[in-house]
Amino acid sequence: MKNLIKDYENVDMTALEDLLMVMAKTVENSFIQAGGVAGKDYTLLDCFKLGQPFALEIFKLEDSKITFSAGK
Repeated sequence: MKNLIKDYENVDMTALEDLLMVMAKTVENSFIQAGGVAGKDYTLLDCFKLGQPFALEIFKLEDSKITFSAGK
């Protein structure tokens, strides 16, 4: 099956962008397990929108070490 989000080798779970990607990839894996087809049943944006609340909950934890940058 075709995935929209490529597999990752290394992630920094203290980086917001990596946390969001991991959550989106987890959502995509769920779609695939349920028989979903990329581009037909879900989009890249769907994965990120559905994964965002989970990343936000981790970001809000008192002992969270999540960081983010405003660009380079």
